[in-house]
Amino acid sequence: MPTRRRATSIPFPFAAIVAQDEPKLAVLLAAINPRIGGVLLSGPKGIGKTSIVRGVGDLLPIVLRARCPYGCDPAGSALCDECATGVNARARARRVRSGIVELPASAQIDDVVGTVDVRAALESGKIAFRPGLLAAANRSILYIDEINLLGDVIVDVLLDAAAQGVVRVKRGQQVIEYPSRFALIGTMNPEEGELRPQITDRIGLRVFIGPATVPAERAEIYRRNAAFARDPQAFANEYLARTRALRARVVRAIALLPAVAPEPRAVDFAIDAITKLGIDSHRTEFVALEAACALAAFEGRRSAGADDVRRVLPMAARLRGNRLRVQALTEYHAENATIDAALEAAEHDEPEPSAAVPDEPARGRMIVSPALTERPAARARPQTQREGQPIAVRPLAGGRLDITATILDAGVAARSGVPAEPKESVDAAVPLRLTLFIVDASQSTMKSASAVVAAAHELLRPVYTERERAALISCWGPAAEVVVDEHAGRNVELVSMRLTELDPGETRALTPLPDALERARRIAERFRRANPSAGVEIAIFSDGRANVPLGGEAELTRVLADGGDARMLAATAAEQCRTLAARLAGRATTTFVNLDDLESSPLMRELAGLARGRYFAMSDIVARIG
Repeated sequence: MPTRRRATSIPFPFAAIVAQDEPKLAVLLAAINPRIGGVLLSGPKGIGKTSIVRGVGDLLPIVLRARCPYGCDPAGSALCDECATGVNARARARRVRSGIVELPASAQIDDVVGTVDVRAALESGKIAFRPGLLAAANRSILYIDEINLLGDVIVDVLLDAAAQGVVRVKRGQQVIEYPSRFALIGTMNPEEGELRPQITDRIGLRVFIGPATVPAERAEIYRRNAAFARDPQAFANEYLARTRALRARVVRAIALLPAVAPEPRAVDFAIDAITKLGIDSHRTEFVALEAACALAAFEGRRSAGADDVRRVLPMAARLRGNRLRVQALTEYHAENATIDAALEAAEHDEPEPSAAVPDEPARGRMIVSPALTERPAARARPQTQREGQPIAVRPLAGGRLDITATILDAGVAARSGVPAEPKESVDAAVPLRLTLFIVDASQSTMKSASAVVAAAHELLRPVYTERERAALISCWGPAAEVVVDEHAGRNVELVSMRLTELDPGETRALTPLPDALERARRIAERFRRANPSAGVEIAIFSDGRANVPLGGEAELTRVLADGGDARMLAATAAEQCRTLAARLAGRATTTFVNLDDLESSPLMRELAGLARGRYFAMSDIVARIG
C-alpha cells in the first residue's frame, strides 16, 4: 500500500540515479561553488536531465536567511534596502534549506523580476513591490528547463543579474533594487535550437547527456522509475541514508571550499590546455580552476591538482570555441594590412592604384524584380494584444494602459504634490519575421547559382534594415543541412556569406528537398513557439527534381536493396514534398522559385499551390544586364 502523507512534490532521489556520472558531478560542483557559474545539461528528451537537477535540491545545505522577501545573508555585504537599513537583522533571521527555483520558459518579465502588488494597492492604497522569481532564487539554484526557448528580454534580464548579482526594476518613477546571486542550471534539447551565445558564455560547465547504452543499466533505470511511480515516498525512504550521506559531503565541501586553492602546476596545466584548444575566453580557466577546487573540497582535500583539472576541464571547455573566430581573425588581419598599406602610400604620396583590370572582361550585373521582395501588409491587431515584453513606460498616448505603472506614478505624484497621469507600456520588440532560405545546390541547379545569390541577397535587404532574423538550409546530398539556424541568423551578413560558399561536393546528383522542407517546418514551429506573434517567411530555390526521400542515406540504401530504382525514389520524394508543403499552409508565408527556366518539372508550382504561397520562375524575376 502506498505511503500515506500530505500531498507534496517528491523529487527522484539523486542517489538513485543510474550512471550519468559526469552530469551528476557537474551539478554537485555547481551547488558547492556558485562561482563556477552553473551548468548546462544538453541532450534528447526523456533521459533524466530534469531528475538530476531536481534531485540535487535535496542535497543543498541549510543556510541563514533574513526574513526579507529576498532571503539576504545577514552576515553578507549584498543586502536589500530593508536589510541594509534594518537593526539586528541577524536576530530576525531564520535557518532554511536552499532549494531549486524553477523558471518556466513561458514566464513573463514581471514574473521574473517582480512588479507592483496591484491587489494590495487597490485594497489598501499602499504601494508594495511583489518580488519575482529572481528574488526567490537569491542564494539558491535557478533552474530553467528548455533554456534555449527563453525570450530575448528574459535572457537579457538573466544576463544582467548573473553579471551584477543585482536586479534593478523600474516601474514608472519607482526604482527597486535587490540582490540576486544564484547558480544557474539550464537544460535543453539541442534538436529544438541552439542557446544564445551570450548566455552560453555565462554558464560554467557544459555537459551532453546521452542515453544509457548498457542493457543492464537501462533495465535498472526502468525498475527504479517504476518503483518511484508506484510509491514516491517509500522509494525516497529507501535511499534516505545515502541521500543524507551525500548531503553531509556537500555541506562539508561548502565549508572547506574557502580554504582550498589550486596548485601552481594545476594553474599552468589548465592555461596550457586551454591555449592549445584555441579558446579566447578567460572565463574558461576561471571556471575550470574553480570547478577543480570544488572537486577537491568534495573529496576532502585542501588543494586542487592537475588531476582535478583534467577531470573538470572537458566540462568547462565545451562550446567555448567560436566557429567564426578564425574567419573574423583572418578578416581583421587582412583589414589591418589594407589600412597599413594605405597609410604607407599616403606617407610617400603614392597615387592610388586603379581598381580596373584591363585584361578581365566586365561582368554582368544581376537585376532582381521588385515583385520578389513584396511583402503582405501586416494585419492590424487589437490594442490589448501583447506584442512583446514590457521594458519601459511613458505617458499614455494611444497605447495600452499600464495599470501597475499608473498606480505607482499616482503614489509618487501624491507625495510630490504634482498631478498624476496615466501610463502606457513600451513593449520590447519581438522579431517580426524569420526569413528562412532553402537553397538547392545540386548539380542540376549549378548554372543558376549566381541568380540565386542575387535573389536571396535582395530578400535579405528588408531583413537587415528591420533587424529581423534569417536562417539558411542547404539542399544537396543525402540530407539537407541547416547552415545557419534562427539563432545565429541574427547576423544577416553571416547568411549572406554562407550563401556564396555553398559547395555541393561529390554528391551533386542528390536533392533531399523533403528533408529541407521538414527542417524548415521544425525551425518555423520552434520560432513561433518562442515568438508567438512573429511571422515566418520561407523562400525555396529549387528546380523541383527531388530524388531523396525522408530518411536520407539509410532510406536510399533500403529502397535500392529492395529492388527500387531512381524513379521510385523520385516519386516518393515528390509525394513527401506535397505533404510537407500542405503542412506549411497558414503557418508560414512561402515563396517557391523554380530554377529550371523551362519549368520541365511541375512540382515547384504544385508545392506553391499546396502551401498557398507565391510561385516564380527564376527567369521572370532575375535578369543579367551588361
